[in-house]
Amino acid sequence: MRHSIVSFILMLLFSVSGDLYAADDFRERIYVQTDKQVYLAGELLWLKLCVTDATGIPVSFSKVGYVELLDESTALVQAKIEIKEGIGEGWLELPALLPTGYYRLVAYTRYMRNEGDAVFFRKTIGVVNTFRKDETIPTDTLIKATSPDISGNTLQLATDKTSFSRREQGSIRIQGLPADVHTLGISIAGNEFIPVPGDPSISQWQAALSAQDQAALTDDYLPEYEGHLIRGKIVNVRTGEALAQTGVSPLLGFVGDEIRLFGGQLQDDKASVLFYTSRITGTHELATTANSKGTEVYRIDIQSPFALHPALEMPRFKMNPAWDEGLTRRNIGLQVTRTFTADSLGHVEPVHAHFQWRPYKTYLLDEYTRFPTMGEAVFEFVESVSFRNTNGKRSLFVLLEDLSNQTVSLNRPLVLLDGIPITDHELIYNYNPALIRRLEVYRNRYGFGGQVFEGILAFYTYKNDYPTLKVGASTQLFDYKGTQHHRLFYAPAYPDELSRKSRMPDYRHTLLWMPNVQTGGSPALTLPFYTSDLPGEYTVTVEGITKDGKTIRGIVCFQVIE
Repeated sequence: MRHSIVSFILMLLFSVSGDLYAADDFRERIYVQTDKQVYLAGELLWLKLCVTDATGIPVSFSKVGYVELLDESTALVQAKIEIKEGIGEGWLELPALLPTGYYRLVAYTRYMRNEGDAVFFRKTIGVVNTFRKDETIPTDTLIKATSPDISGNTLQLATDKTSFSRREQGSIRIQGLPADVHTLGISIAGNEFIPVPGDPSISQWQAALSAQDQAALTDDYLPEYEGHLIRGKIVNVRTGEALAQTGVSPLLGFVGDEIRLFGGQLQDDKASVLFYTSRITGTHELATTANSKGTEVYRIDIQSPFALHPALEMPRFKMNPAWDEGLTRRNIGLQVTRTFTADSLGHVEPVHAHFQWRPYKTYLLDEYTRFPTMGEAVFEFVESVSFRNTNGKRSLFVLLEDLSNQTVSLNRPLVLLDGIPITDHELIYNYNPALIRRLEVYRNRYGFGGQVFEGILAFYTYKNDYPTLKVGASTQLFDYKGTQHHRLFYAPAYPDELSRKSRMPDYRHTLLWMPNVQTGGSPALTLPFYTSDLPGEYTVTVEGITKDGKTIRGIVCFQVIE
Protein backbone atom coordinates (compact mmCIF):
# COMPACT_ATOMS: atom_id res chain seq x y z
CA MET A 1 0.00 0.00 0.00
CA ARG A 2 2.74 2.45 1.00
CA HIS A 3 4.73 1.60 -2.13
CA SER A 4 1.70 2.45 -4.28
CA ILE A 5 1.32 5.81 -2.52
CA VAL A 6 4.97 6.75 -3.09
CA SER A 7 4.80 5.72 -6.76
CA PHE A 8 1.60 7.71 -7.29
CA ILE A 9 3.12 10.82 -5.71
CA LEU A 10 6.21 10.58 -7.90
CA MET A 11 4.25 10.02 -11.10
CA LEU A 12 1.91 12.90 -10.33
CA LEU A 13 4.65 15.40 -9.51
CA PHE A 14 6.91 14.56 -12.42
CA SER A 15 4.07 14.39 -14.94
CA VAL A 16 3.02 17.89 -13.88
CA SER A 17 6.57 19.25 -14.08
CA GLY A 18 7.27 17.55 -17.41
CA ASP A 19 10.24 15.56 -16.07
CA LEU A 20 10.43 11.98 -17.33
CA TYR A 21 11.53 9.80 -14.43
CA ALA A 22 10.72 6.21 -13.67
CA ALA A 23 8.57 6.72 -10.58
CA ASP A 24 9.71 3.47 -8.97
CA ASP A 25 13.39 4.36 -9.30
CA PHE A 26 13.59 8.08 -8.62
CA ARG A 27 16.39 8.89 -6.17
CA GLU A 28 17.25 12.14 -4.49
CA ARG A 29 20.64 13.62 -3.61
CA ILE A 30 21.70 16.74 -1.75
CA TYR A 31 24.75 19.03 -1.80
CA VAL A 32 25.67 21.47 0.98
CA GLN A 33 27.67 24.65 0.49
CA THR A 34 28.99 26.31 3.67
CA ASP A 35 30.49 29.74 4.14
CA LYS A 36 33.79 28.14 5.26
CA GLN A 37 35.13 24.93 6.78
CA VAL A 38 36.67 25.91 10.14
CA TYR A 39 34.72 27.65 12.89
CA LEU A 40 35.08 28.82 16.46
CA ALA A 41 32.75 27.31 19.05
CA GLY A 42 29.85 29.77 19.34
CA GLU A 43 29.96 30.90 15.69
CA LEU A 44 27.20 30.61 13.12
CA LEU A 45 27.74 28.08 10.36
CA TRP A 46 25.92 29.33 7.28
CA LEU A 47 24.78 26.71 4.78
CA LYS A 48 22.84 26.15 1.61
CA LEU A 49 21.19 22.97 0.35
CA CYS A 50 20.85 22.03 -3.31
CA VAL A 51 18.63 19.02 -4.11
CA THR A 52 19.25 16.96 -7.24
CA ASP A 53 18.44 13.55 -8.65
CA ALA A 54 20.96 10.70 -8.54
CA THR A 55 22.84 12.11 -11.55
CA GLY A 56 23.20 15.64 -10.14
CA ILE A 57 20.41 17.33 -12.12
CA PRO A 58 18.42 19.80 -9.95
CA VAL A 59 14.91 18.74 -8.93
CA SER A 60 12.12 20.25 -6.86
CA PHE A 61 10.69 17.42 -4.81
CA SER A 62 11.31 17.32 -1.05
CA LYS A 63 10.36 20.46 0.88
CA VAL A 64 12.42 19.80 4.03
CA GLY A 65 16.11 19.04 4.44
CA TYR A 66 17.77 17.68 7.58
CA VAL A 67 21.25 18.85 8.61
CA GLU A 68 23.26 17.50 11.54
CA LEU A 69 26.68 18.11 13.04
CA LEU A 70 28.01 14.89 14.55
CA ASP A 71 31.09 13.79 16.42
CA GLU A 72 32.12 10.16 16.03
CA SER A 73 28.77 8.83 17.27
CA THR A 74 26.41 11.59 18.46
CA ALA A 75 24.42 14.39 16.81
CA LEU A 76 25.38 17.62 18.59
CA VAL A 77 23.48 20.16 16.46
CA GLN A 78 20.41 19.47 14.32
CA ALA A 79 18.27 21.62 12.04
CA LYS A 80 15.34 21.30 9.68
CA ILE A 81 15.69 23.51 6.59
CA GLU A 82 12.79 24.54 4.38
CA ILE A 83 13.45 23.76 0.71
CA LYS A 84 11.87 25.83 -2.06
CA GLU A 85 12.35 24.88 -5.70
CA GLY A 86 15.14 22.52 -4.69
CA ILE A 87 17.08 25.15 -2.68
CA GLY A 88 17.32 25.54 1.10
CA GLU A 89 19.05 28.24 3.15
CA GLY A 90 19.89 27.94 6.83
CA TRP A 91 22.49 27.96 9.59
CA LEU A 92 23.77 26.00 12.55
CA GLU A 93 24.57 27.80 15.80
CA LEU A 94 27.61 25.99 17.16
CA PRO A 95 27.45 25.53 20.96
CA ALA A 96 29.96 27.61 22.92
CA LEU A 97 31.01 24.45 24.82
CA LEU A 98 31.68 22.40 21.67
CA PRO A 99 35.12 20.78 22.13
CA THR A 100 37.93 21.40 19.68
CA GLY A 101 37.95 18.75 16.98
CA TYR A 102 36.73 17.55 13.60
CA TYR A 103 33.03 16.91 13.07
CA ARG A 104 30.77 15.41 10.40
CA LEU A 105 28.30 17.68 8.65
CA VAL A 106 25.54 15.38 7.36
CA ALA A 107 22.54 16.33 5.23
CA TYR A 108 19.64 14.38 3.74
CA THR A 109 15.92 14.42 3.01
CA ARG A 110 13.30 12.11 4.48
CA TYR A 111 12.94 10.38 1.12
CA MET A 112 16.70 9.67 0.97
CA ARG A 113 16.36 7.57 4.11
CA ASN A 114 14.78 4.89 1.92
CA GLU A 115 18.31 4.20 0.62
CA GLY A 116 20.14 4.46 3.91
CA ASP A 117 22.96 6.48 5.40
CA ALA A 118 25.40 5.72 2.57
CA VAL A 119 23.81 8.26 0.19
CA PHE A 120 23.69 11.14 2.69
CA PHE A 121 25.89 14.18 2.05
CA ARG A 122 28.96 14.39 4.29
CA LYS A 123 31.55 17.07 4.87
CA THR A 124 34.26 17.46 7.53
CA ILE A 125 34.05 20.61 9.63
CA GLY A 126 36.77 21.82 11.98
CA VAL A 127 35.85 23.52 15.27
CA VAL A 128 38.21 25.29 17.67
CA ASN A 129 37.08 26.12 21.18
CA THR A 130 39.17 29.09 22.30
CA PHE A 131 37.59 29.00 25.75
CA ARG A 132 38.82 25.51 26.61
CA LYS A 133 42.36 24.21 26.87
CA ASP A 134 42.10 20.50 26.20
CA GLU A 135 45.46 18.79 25.94
CA THR A 136 43.88 15.34 25.64
CA ILE A 137 42.99 15.84 21.95
CA PRO A 138 44.98 13.23 19.98
CA THR A 139 47.57 14.27 17.42
CA ASP A 140 47.60 13.54 13.71
CA THR A 141 50.67 15.06 12.08
CA LEU A 142 49.73 13.77 8.63
CA ILE A 143 47.06 16.44 8.03
CA LYS A 144 48.50 19.54 6.40
CA ALA A 145 46.88 22.88 5.67
CA THR A 146 46.53 23.58 1.97
CA SER A 147 45.87 26.68 -0.10
CA PRO A 148 42.51 27.09 -1.87
CA ASP A 149 42.40 25.00 -5.05
CA ILE A 150 41.65 27.15 -8.10
CA SER A 151 42.32 24.39 -10.65
CA GLY A 152 38.64 23.52 -10.94
CA ASN A 153 37.41 27.01 -11.86
CA THR A 154 34.73 26.95 -14.56
CA LEU A 155 34.28 30.72 -14.79
CA GLN A 156 36.32 33.91 -14.61
CA LEU A 157 36.36 35.31 -11.09
CA ALA A 158 38.26 38.36 -9.85
CA THR A 159 38.14 41.17 -7.32
CA ASP A 160 38.72 44.77 -8.35
CA LYS A 161 41.90 44.79 -6.21
CA THR A 162 44.19 42.17 -4.71
CA SER A 163 44.74 44.11 -1.50
CA PHE A 164 42.28 46.09 0.60
CA SER A 165 42.43 48.14 3.76
CA ARG A 166 40.03 47.66 6.65
CA ARG A 167 36.39 48.70 6.09
CA GLU A 168 36.99 49.27 2.39
CA GLN A 169 34.48 48.56 -0.34
CA GLY A 170 35.44 46.02 -2.94
CA SER A 171 33.68 44.26 -5.77
CA ILE A 172 33.55 40.74 -7.17
CA ARG A 173 33.49 40.38 -10.95
CA ILE A 174 32.05 37.12 -12.29
CA GLN A 175 32.22 36.35 -16.01
CA GLY A 176 31.35 33.30 -18.07
CA LEU A 177 28.10 32.44 -16.31
CA PRO A 178 25.78 30.07 -18.20
CA ALA A 179 22.39 31.41 -19.21
CA ASP A 180 20.46 28.65 -17.44
CA VAL A 181 21.82 28.97 -13.89
CA HIS A 182 19.62 27.12 -11.40
CA THR A 183 21.36 28.45 -8.29
CA LEU A 184 24.55 30.33 -7.46
CA GLY A 185 26.05 30.73 -3.99
CA ILE A 186 28.84 33.15 -3.02
CA SER A 187 30.89 33.40 0.14
CA ILE A 188 33.89 35.46 1.26
CA ALA A 189 35.66 34.14 4.34
CA GLY A 190 39.11 34.33 5.89
CA ASN A 191 41.57 31.65 4.87
CA GLU A 192 42.15 28.86 7.36
CA PHE A 193 45.59 28.03 8.68
CA ILE A 194 44.06 25.02 10.45
CA PRO A 195 44.08 21.90 8.24
CA VAL A 196 40.81 20.16 7.43
CA PRO A 197 40.82 16.76 5.69
CA GLY A 198 38.73 16.71 2.53
CA ASP A 199 36.75 19.62 1.14
CA PRO A 200 34.73 18.32 -1.80
CA SER A 201 33.70 20.99 -4.30
CA ILE A 202 30.34 20.75 -6.01
CA SER A 203 32.09 19.37 -9.10
CA GLN A 204 33.84 16.63 -7.11
CA TRP A 205 30.62 15.79 -5.30
CA GLN A 206 28.71 15.44 -8.56
CA ALA A 207 31.45 13.32 -10.15
CA ALA A 208 31.31 10.95 -7.18
CA LEU A 209 27.57 10.35 -7.56
CA SER A 210 28.04 7.82 -10.35
CA ALA A 211 30.31 5.75 -8.10
CA GLN A 212 27.70 5.39 -5.37
CA ASP A 213 26.20 1.94 -4.96
CA GLN A 214 22.54 1.83 -5.95
CA ALA A 215 21.07 0.30 -2.82
CA ALA A 216 17.59 -1.15 -2.78
CA LEU A 217 14.99 1.59 -2.60
CA THR A 218 12.51 0.92 0.21
CA ASP A 219 9.20 2.67 0.80
CA ASP A 220 9.53 3.13 4.57
CA TYR A 221 9.66 6.94 4.40
CA LEU A 222 7.10 8.94 2.47
CA PRO A 223 8.56 12.05 0.80
CA GLU A 224 7.88 15.48 2.26
CA TYR A 225 6.68 16.89 -1.04
CA GLU A 226 4.32 19.45 0.57
CA GLY A 227 5.73 20.12 4.03
CA HIS A 228 7.14 18.58 7.18
CA LEU A 229 5.75 15.19 8.24
CA ILE A 230 5.51 14.66 12.00
CA ARG A 231 5.41 11.00 12.99
CA GLY A 232 3.99 9.64 16.23
CA LYS A 233 3.43 6.33 17.95
CA ILE A 234 -0.01 5.48 19.39
CA VAL A 235 0.62 4.17 22.90
CA ASN A 236 -1.82 2.55 25.31
CA VAL A 237 -1.61 4.67 28.48
CA ARG A 238 -2.42 1.74 30.76
CA THR A 239 0.06 -0.78 29.31
CA GLY A 240 2.67 1.53 27.77
CA GLU A 241 2.62 -0.53 24.58
CA ALA A 242 2.39 0.75 21.01
CA LEU A 243 -0.38 -1.37 19.55
CA ALA A 244 -2.37 -1.29 16.31
CA GLN A 245 -5.58 0.70 16.71
CA THR A 246 -8.32 1.69 14.31
CA GLY A 247 -10.68 3.52 16.67
CA VAL A 248 -8.32 6.40 17.51
CA SER A 249 -8.67 9.89 16.04
CA PRO A 250 -5.30 11.71 16.35
CA LEU A 251 -5.03 15.50 16.38
CA LEU A 252 -2.05 17.84 16.54
CA GLY A 253 -2.62 21.43 17.65
CA PHE A 254 -0.31 24.44 17.95
CA VAL A 255 -0.59 26.28 21.25
CA GLY A 256 -1.06 30.01 20.65
CA ASP A 257 -3.36 32.80 19.56
CA GLU A 258 -4.71 31.26 16.35
CA ILE A 259 -6.15 28.00 15.00
CA ARG A 260 -3.44 25.65 13.72
CA LEU A 261 -4.62 22.07 13.69
CA PHE A 262 -3.64 18.94 11.77
CA GLY A 263 -5.45 15.63 11.71
CA GLY A 264 -3.26 12.52 11.72
CA GLN A 265 -3.30 9.67 9.22
CA LEU A 266 -2.96 6.15 10.61
CA GLN A 267 -0.20 4.21 8.84
CA ASP A 268 -0.24 0.64 7.58
CA ASP A 269 0.78 -0.77 10.97
CA LYS A 270 -2.11 1.13 12.65
CA ALA A 271 0.26 1.82 15.55
CA SER A 272 1.86 4.93 14.06
CA VAL A 273 0.44 8.16 12.71
CA LEU A 274 1.66 10.85 10.32
CA PHE A 275 0.66 14.51 10.56
CA TYR A 276 0.98 16.26 7.18
CA THR A 277 1.91 19.77 8.26
CA SER A 278 2.96 22.92 6.42
CA ARG A 279 4.59 26.26 7.27
CA ILE A 280 5.76 25.26 10.73
CA THR A 281 8.83 27.44 11.03
CA GLY A 282 10.43 28.13 14.40
CA THR A 283 9.91 26.51 17.79
CA HIS A 284 6.34 25.90 18.93
CA GLU A 285 4.50 24.33 21.81
CA LEU A 286 2.39 21.50 20.41
CA ALA A 287 -0.46 19.43 21.80
CA THR A 288 -1.32 15.93 20.63
CA THR A 289 -4.64 14.29 21.41
CA ALA A 290 -5.73 10.71 20.75
CA ASN A 291 -9.51 10.55 20.96
CA SER A 292 -10.58 6.92 21.40
CA LYS A 293 -14.02 5.46 20.77
CA GLY A 294 -13.43 2.63 23.25
CA THR A 295 -12.76 2.46 26.97
CA GLU A 296 -8.95 2.37 26.68
CA VAL A 297 -6.99 5.63 26.77
CA TYR A 298 -4.21 6.29 24.25
CA ARG A 299 -1.58 8.95 23.82
CA ILE A 300 0.65 9.96 20.88
CA ASP A 301 4.42 9.90 21.40
CA ILE A 302 6.13 12.09 18.78
CA GLN A 303 9.15 10.46 17.11
CA SER A 304 12.36 12.22 16.08
CA PRO A 305 12.47 12.96 12.31
CA PHE A 306 16.27 12.66 12.26
CA ALA A 307 18.07 9.54 11.10
CA LEU A 308 20.32 7.31 13.21
CA HIS A 309 23.92 7.28 12.02
CA PRO A 310 26.61 4.63 12.38
CA ALA A 311 29.66 5.51 14.46
CA LEU A 312 32.60 6.80 12.41
CA GLU A 313 36.13 7.49 13.58
CA MET A 314 37.09 11.08 12.82
CA PRO A 315 40.59 12.39 12.01
CA ARG A 316 42.67 13.47 14.97
CA PHE A 317 43.20 17.10 15.91
CA LYS A 318 45.85 18.87 17.98
CA MET A 319 46.29 22.55 18.53
CA ASN A 320 49.48 24.12 17.21
CA PRO A 321 51.02 27.02 19.21
CA ALA A 322 51.67 28.78 15.89
CA TRP A 323 47.91 29.28 15.55
CA ASP A 324 47.50 31.08 18.88
CA GLU A 325 47.77 34.65 17.60
CA GLY A 326 45.27 34.19 14.79
CA LEU A 327 42.83 32.28 16.98
CA THR A 328 43.05 34.85 19.76
CA ARG A 329 42.21 37.60 17.28
CA ARG A 330 39.23 35.62 15.96
CA ASN A 331 38.07 34.79 19.48
CA ILE A 332 38.03 38.46 20.48
CA GLY A 333 36.26 39.28 17.23
CA LEU A 334 33.59 36.64 17.84
CA GLN A 335 32.80 37.91 21.34
CA VAL A 336 32.75 41.56 20.25
CA THR A 337 30.57 40.82 17.23
CA ARG A 338 27.99 38.89 19.23
CA THR A 339 27.94 41.57 21.94
CA PHE A 340 27.46 44.58 19.67
CA THR A 341 25.38 43.00 16.89
CA ALA A 342 23.12 40.60 18.77
CA ASP A 343 19.97 42.19 17.34
CA SER A 344 21.24 41.91 13.76
CA LEU A 345 22.45 38.35 14.19
CA GLY A 346 19.11 37.26 15.57
CA HIS A 347 16.82 38.99 13.08
CA VAL A 348 14.22 36.74 11.47
CA GLU A 349 11.38 37.50 9.12
CA PRO A 350 7.81 37.61 10.51
CA VAL A 351 5.31 34.84 9.80
CA HIS A 352 1.73 35.22 8.58
CA ALA A 353 -1.63 33.93 9.75
CA HIS A 354 -2.38 30.28 9.04
CA PHE A 355 -6.14 29.84 9.50
CA GLN A 356 -7.87 31.72 6.70
CA TRP A 357 -11.54 31.48 7.71
CA ARG A 358 -13.25 34.23 9.67
CA PRO A 359 -15.34 33.44 12.76
CA TYR A 360 -19.10 33.86 12.70
CA LYS A 361 -18.78 35.88 15.89
CA THR A 362 -16.06 36.89 18.35
CA TYR A 363 -16.85 37.46 22.03
CA LEU A 364 -14.51 39.63 24.11
CA LEU A 365 -15.38 38.48 27.59
CA ASP A 366 -14.29 41.71 29.27
CA GLU A 367 -17.44 43.24 27.76
CA TYR A 368 -19.75 40.73 29.47
CA THR A 369 -20.78 39.80 32.98
CA ARG A 370 -18.44 37.26 34.53
CA PHE A 371 -20.16 34.08 35.70
CA PRO A 372 -18.72 31.40 38.02
CA THR A 373 -18.16 28.89 35.20
CA MET A 374 -17.63 29.02 31.45
CA GLY A 375 -20.68 26.81 31.01
CA GLU A 376 -22.92 29.45 32.58
CA ALA A 377 -21.30 32.19 30.48
CA VAL A 378 -21.95 30.24 27.28
CA PHE A 379 -25.57 29.67 28.28
CA GLU A 380 -26.17 33.34 29.07
CA PHE A 381 -24.70 35.21 26.09
CA VAL A 382 -23.05 33.01 23.43
CA GLU A 383 -25.28 32.77 20.39
CA SER A 384 -25.82 29.43 18.58
CA VAL A 385 -23.72 27.50 21.12
CA SER A 386 -24.84 25.42 24.07
CA PHE A 387 -24.06 22.39 26.23
CA ARG A 388 -26.11 19.23 26.12
CA ASN A 389 -26.11 16.42 28.65
CA THR A 390 -25.56 12.90 27.35
CA ASN A 391 -25.30 9.99 29.79
CA GLY A 392 -24.34 12.36 32.57
CA LYS A 393 -21.59 14.17 30.62
CA ARG A 394 -21.83 17.64 29.14
CA SER A 395 -20.75 18.28 25.57
CA LEU A 396 -20.79 21.40 23.43
CA PHE A 397 -22.59 21.79 20.16
CA VAL A 398 -22.87 24.53 17.54
CA LEU A 399 -25.86 25.37 15.38
CA LEU A 400 -24.48 25.17 11.87
CA GLU A 401 -25.33 27.40 8.92
CA ASP A 402 -25.94 26.30 5.36
CA LEU A 403 -25.45 28.58 2.37
CA SER A 404 -28.83 30.25 2.96
CA ASN A 405 -27.90 31.03 6.60
CA GLN A 406 -30.35 28.50 8.03
CA THR A 407 -29.36 26.25 10.95
CA VAL A 408 -29.30 22.66 9.75
CA SER A 409 -27.30 20.41 12.11
CA LEU A 410 -26.50 19.60 15.73
CA ASN A 411 -23.18 17.70 15.90
CA ARG A 412 -19.93 17.59 17.87
CA PRO A 413 -17.69 20.59 17.13
CA LEU A 414 -13.94 21.09 17.44
CA VAL A 415 -13.18 22.74 20.79
CA LEU A 416 -9.83 24.44 21.39
CA LEU A 417 -8.33 26.23 24.37
CA ASP A 418 -5.29 28.27 23.32
CA GLY A 419 -4.98 25.88 20.37
CA ILE A 420 -5.14 22.69 22.51
CA PRO A 421 -7.82 20.22 21.31
CA ILE A 422 -10.26 19.61 24.17
CA THR A 423 -12.20 16.35 23.86
CA ASP A 424 -13.60 16.39 27.40
CA HIS A 425 -15.98 19.34 27.29
CA GLU A 426 -16.48 19.19 31.05
CA LEU A 427 -13.11 20.93 31.26
CA ILE A 428 -14.55 23.89 29.36
CA TYR A 429 -17.83 23.89 31.29
CA ASN A 430 -16.02 24.19 34.62
CA TYR A 431 -13.26 26.52 33.41
CA ASN A 432 -12.99 29.93 35.04
CA PRO A 433 -14.34 32.51 32.55
CA ALA A 434 -12.25 35.23 34.22
CA LEU A 435 -9.22 33.59 32.58
CA ILE A 436 -10.72 33.76 29.06
CA ARG A 437 -9.99 36.83 26.95
CA ARG A 438 -12.03 35.94 23.88
CA LEU A 439 -14.15 33.24 22.29
CA GLU A 440 -14.43 32.69 18.53
CA VAL A 441 -17.43 30.82 17.12
CA TYR A 442 -17.29 29.20 13.67
CA ARG A 443 -20.61 27.85 12.36
CA ASN A 444 -19.50 25.84 9.35
CA ARG A 445 -18.17 22.35 8.73
CA TYR A 446 -14.36 21.97 8.78
CA GLY A 447 -12.09 19.05 7.93
CA PHE A 448 -8.61 18.37 9.32
CA GLY A 449 -6.76 15.37 7.93
CA GLY A 450 -9.91 13.38 7.23
CA GLN A 451 -11.66 14.31 10.48
CA VAL A 452 -14.77 16.48 10.07
CA PHE A 453 -16.07 18.82 12.77
CA GLU A 454 -19.43 20.56 12.92
CA GLY A 455 -18.21 24.04 13.81
CA ILE A 456 -15.32 25.33 15.90
CA LEU A 457 -15.22 26.92 19.34
CA ALA A 458 -11.86 28.55 20.00
CA PHE A 459 -11.25 29.85 23.54
CA TYR A 460 -8.20 32.05 24.19
CA THR A 461 -6.72 33.11 27.54
CA TYR A 462 -4.95 36.42 28.07
CA LYS A 463 -1.40 35.09 27.61
CA ASN A 464 -2.25 31.92 25.66
CA ASP A 465 -0.71 29.84 28.44
CA TYR A 466 -3.90 27.85 29.36
CA PRO A 467 -3.74 28.61 33.14
CA THR A 468 -5.14 25.94 35.51
CA LEU A 469 -5.99 23.61 32.60
CA LYS A 470 -5.51 19.96 33.56
CA VAL A 471 -5.58 17.82 30.45
CA GLY A 472 -6.22 14.10 30.48
CA ALA A 473 -3.70 11.33 29.79
CA SER A 474 -4.65 11.28 26.09
CA THR A 475 -3.28 14.81 25.60
CA GLN A 476 0.43 15.63 25.65
CA LEU A 477 2.13 19.04 25.51
CA PHE A 478 5.70 19.54 24.32
CA ASP A 479 8.03 21.94 22.51
CA TYR A 480 8.87 21.15 18.89
CA LYS A 481 11.33 22.74 16.48
CA GLY A 482 10.00 23.16 12.96
CA THR A 483 11.98 24.41 9.99
CA GLN A 484 14.21 27.40 10.54
CA HIS A 485 13.10 30.98 10.13
CA HIS A 486 14.91 32.89 7.43
CA ARG A 487 17.82 34.67 9.07
CA LEU A 488 19.58 37.76 7.74
CA PHE A 489 23.33 37.67 7.27
CA TYR A 490 24.99 40.56 9.10
CA ALA A 491 27.08 42.62 6.66
CA PRO A 492 27.54 46.31 7.55
CA ALA A 493 28.34 48.87 4.88
CA TYR A 494 30.88 51.72 5.04
CA PRO A 495 29.90 54.06 2.21
CA ASP A 496 31.60 57.20 3.61
CA GLU A 497 34.43 58.36 5.84
CA LEU A 498 32.14 58.91 8.82
CA SER A 499 30.92 55.30 8.82
CA ARG A 500 34.46 53.99 8.37
CA LYS A 501 35.51 55.87 11.51
CA SER A 502 32.66 54.46 13.55
CA ARG A 503 33.75 53.07 16.92
CA MET A 504 31.44 50.08 16.48
CA PRO A 505 33.85 47.13 16.12
CA ASP A 506 33.61 44.85 13.10
CA TYR A 507 35.51 41.56 13.39
CA ARG A 508 33.62 39.51 10.84
CA HIS A 509 35.57 36.49 9.59
CA THR A 510 32.90 35.77 6.98
CA LEU A 511 32.51 38.99 5.00
CA LEU A 512 29.80 37.90 2.57
CA TRP A 513 27.27 35.10 2.37
CA MET A 514 24.82 35.13 -0.55
CA PRO A 515 23.49 31.58 -0.90
CA ASN A 516 21.14 32.06 -3.83
CA VAL A 517 22.14 34.87 -6.19
CA GLN A 518 19.71 35.52 -9.04
CA THR A 519 21.64 35.93 -12.29
CA GLY A 520 18.68 36.65 -14.57
CA GLY A 521 20.47 34.78 -17.37
CA SER A 522 23.27 37.35 -17.50
CA PRO A 523 26.76 36.03 -18.37
CA ALA A 524 28.43 38.51 -15.98
CA LEU A 525 27.78 39.90 -12.51
CA THR A 526 29.43 42.48 -10.28
CA LEU A 527 28.72 42.25 -6.56
CA PRO A 528 29.95 44.67 -3.85
CA PHE A 529 31.30 43.77 -0.42
CA TYR A 530 33.00 45.48 2.52
CA THR A 531 36.02 44.27 4.46
CA SER A 532 36.05 44.19 8.25
CA ASP A 533 38.60 45.10 10.94
CA LEU A 534 40.12 41.60 10.73
CA PRO A 535 43.27 41.54 8.55
CA GLY A 536 44.51 38.49 6.66
CA GLU A 537 43.96 36.55 3.47
CA TYR A 538 40.40 35.95 2.29
CA THR A 539 38.90 33.57 -0.27
CA VAL A 540 35.95 34.27 -2.56
CA THR A 541 34.12 31.03 -3.37
CA VAL A 542 31.43 30.79 -6.04
CA GLU A 543 29.51 27.54 -6.48
CA GLY A 544 26.41 26.73 -8.44
CA ILE A 545 24.68 24.44 -10.88
CA THR A 546 22.71 24.87 -14.08
CA LYS A 547 19.23 23.57 -14.74
CA ASP A 548 20.66 20.65 -16.73
CA GLY A 549 23.19 19.71 -14.05
CA LYS A 550 26.42 21.42 -15.14
CA THR A 551 28.43 22.58 -12.12
CA ILE A 552 29.76 26.11 -11.67
CA ARG A 553 32.78 26.94 -9.55
CA GLY A 554 35.24 29.75 -9.06
CA ILE A 555 37.79 30.71 -6.38
CA VAL A 556 39.95 33.83 -5.96
CA CYS A 557 41.90 35.25 -3.00
CA PHE A 558 42.73 38.74 -1.77
CA GLN A 559 44.42 40.40 1.22
CA VAL A 560 43.13 42.73 3.92
CA ILE A 561 46.05 44.65 5.42
CA GLU A 562 46.41 46.38 8.79
